[in-house]
Amino acid sequence: MPDSQTTGLTDFLTPESVHPQRDPTIKCLKYSLEIEDRFLPSYHSYAAQAVQGAYVDPKYLAQVLDREGFTGVAKLFKEKYPSADDPFSVRIGDYGEVVGHLLLHDVFGLTIPVVKIRYKTNWEKAAFGIDIIAFRFCKDDPSRDTVIFAEVKTSHQKTYGVTKVFEEIDQLVRDGQPTAKQKMRNAVRFVSERLFEQQQYELEKRIYRFLDCYTNPHYIETFFPMLVRDKRTWDETPLAEVKLTNANPDKVTLCILLIPNMQDAVAIAYAEPANIEAQVG
Repeated sequence: MPDSQTTGLTDFLTPESVHPQRDPTIKCLKYSLEIEDRFLPSYHSYAAQAVQGAYVDPKYLAQVLDREGFTGVAKLFKEKYPSADDPFSVRIGDYGEVVGHLLLHDVFGLTIPVVKIRYKTNWEKAAFGIDIIAFRFCKDDPSRDTVIFAEVKTSHQKTYGVTKVFEEIDQLVRDGQPTAKQKMRNAVRFVSERLFEQQQYELEKRIYRFLDCYTNPHYIETFFPMLVRDKRTWDETPLAEVKLTNANPDKVTLCILLIPNMQDAVAIAYAEPANIEAQVG
């Protein structure tokens, strides 16, 4: 993923984007984040780099370049990226998850230890389980650490997935739903195992605490439904149909990311990366 210390999603947003409001219908906090037109080329480059890093570890990419040259790199991307035959199925869903990572990291300062897309077993299908698992760590008091479960729906159609993304959040907290609770536990376990394999033992140990979440009274979880939409077609009318039955609105943050011309954005992100030699060093 890109180094957000020097460049971040916030660099491309309109000034008013970073000011949240309480949605009058859903009652949860809502961020309407909009890519500013004049920054669109820079945003495309940033998102394309993020897409590349989401599928392939940069260190592995450097090894492929060293062993096989640019031909090997091109073959790697062809094997890892979903095909362009139906780009607005798997590709658009994966793209939404990637920019969802950027949003949570760059705007909210959350930690996302594992890029789940790298572990897809079939590149022509969407990633499994909860879309994004993120964490907010409290330096002074680990008992106040928070796990964030984010679900993302991405489309150039304004109504697609709007009610569904909230239903998926609601199902995770419904009383008497052990299967849903196990889904959250499995998501945390997945992150824990990947960190252990990477020998990131301290971080893994801290995250492992969350597996005790249903007996630990200090366990904190929050939910981020995310809508990635085409700026030209979106309006907030579909939000009027949303109802939160189970989730506490105070633990839900809606994020809407508006991108000018979604079709172009996805196409650019999956185009063969430019200046690949400079990117991998």
